[in-house]
Amino acid sequence: MTLLVKIIGYRDNMGQLRLISATIVASVFTVHAATALADHGSLGFGIGTASPIITQTGITLPVGMWAGGLITQFTSFNRASDATLLDLKNNAIDDAHGDVHSVNSMIQPSVFAAYGVTDNLTLGIRLPYVQRFGVRSPNDNGDAVNNQGNPGGFGGVSVFSQYRFFHTLDNLNHLSLVVALKTPSGMSHVKTNQGDRFETHHQPNSGAWSPSVGFSFTRAMGKFSFDSSVLYTVATTGSQKTDLGDTFDYNVALSYAFIGVARNNLFVDSNNAPWTAVLELNGMWQDRQKTAGLIDPNSGGNTIFISPGIRYAGGKNWNTALSIGTPIVKDTNGYQTPPDYRITYRLVFSF
Repeated sequence: MTLLVKIIGYRDNMGQLRLISATIVASVFTVHAATALADHGSLGFGIGTASPIITQTGITLPVGMWAGGLITQFTSFNRASDATLLDLKNNAIDDAHGDVHSVNSMIQPSVFAAYGVTDNLTLGIRLPYVQRFGVRSPNDNGDAVNNQGNPGGFGGVSVFSQYRFFHTLDNLNHLSLVVALKTPSGMSHVKTNQGDRFETHHQPNSGAWSPSVGFSFTRAMGKFSFDSSVLYTVATTGSQKTDLGDTFDYNVALSYAFIGVARNNLFVDSNNAPWTAVLELNGMWQDRQKTAGLIDPNSGGNTIFISPGIRYAGGKNWNTALSIGTPIVKDTNGYQTPPDYRITYRLVFSF
């Protein structure tokens, strides 16, 4: 959907296990956290044990290794004024176009765990909490703007798997299949300050089963590492007969190790590359939302973030990373609260 660091393990000709890192990823947890565009979240499913921060790597955990940690994403939006919201509603061509809202910000902390079943297969689980702040919308009469509140709650359990089906003998190229499923186990009945139920796109969970499938690729190049990932999520009908719209996440990342080599910067005895710089392009296309078969004209579109970041490996078994993203493409349908900036933080442990 959503946060991810990947580790890779391989056995050399002597049969010894070596841990090497690939660049941070736009994650299987870039298998995304199942959501919408503009004022909604996009956080993948990956574990981020290697160089990229948001992009999923093609590298899987070594057999028998556990990884777990915290992924948090904060997004600030360009909130609309009351005058702007009232103008949009009162001058809309129909009621559907006049159904507008504004959001101040959103934060999504998640805890996750993953396990290397084999050197080529990683299974994982993630539990997110979704909190929005400052949801506002014009009233039915169009003469005032209601402060609807700050909806928050658990977003529902997501499970994922990553299968590395190709890697070269020199362990410099890796290609994986990513499959994930977001469950309807989270909160979907949060109410506004006025006592009404928030629309589904503002609920912590959509109440739908949302499967995802995609691919991730890693190429190690000495001090540099290149990662890319794509993920398609099917949004089925959930709470309040709402289909939030399918999504397609696409990411590329370039990582640079200040010391040592990029593919050997995490979870190694020598820890010879503690600092790694990362530059990512993170894009998401989303289809229009439908409720009871009716299309929401203020939904869907395409957004691309440029996201520079830094990763620090403080020891053999842990690393932390921070990324700050700025939208460079905001091509959305109708009116949606546009994103201003996005901060992604990861803390990962392996054992």
